[in-house]
Amino acid sequence: MVLDYGTATTYDLVDESGAFVAGVTAPGIRMSAKALWQDAAKLPEVEIIKPPSILAKETVSSMQAGLVYGQIGQTEYVVRRMIEESGYKNVKVVATGGLGGMIYEEAKCIDVYNPDLTLIGIRMVFEKQDRKR
Repeated sequence: MVLDYGTATTYDLVDESGAFVAGVTAPGIRMSAKALWQDAAKLPEVEIIKPPSILAKETVSSMQAGLVYGQIGQTEYVVRRMIEESGYKNVKVVATGGLGGMIYEEAKCIDVYNPDLTLIGIRMVFEKQDRKR
């Protein structure tokens, strides 16, 4: 399973051959943050970082806790449900994307974080191209 924490957060289940099986798409962390400070007149723009505790005592860390810990909770739930419903055993979960490292540190369901996974995939596709034409 590949989790990509970009503009959208995507959860892609692939089989042993690499073929796409199913996917889930949710708003990305930055998109969710932007919606908070643009659509709620009194909420400030905040840096997306993991606060030291989910027990926030003021607005900024409260928003950060909701964004980051909310994403961690979503990740744990979506991964568990996708594995349960697919019936697959021994699923390896790989995360990528700019904010994936922060989620990887906390989400026990993620086995590996590789920030360069998308670029590696693009290179692999390029290398498989028949360039003799």
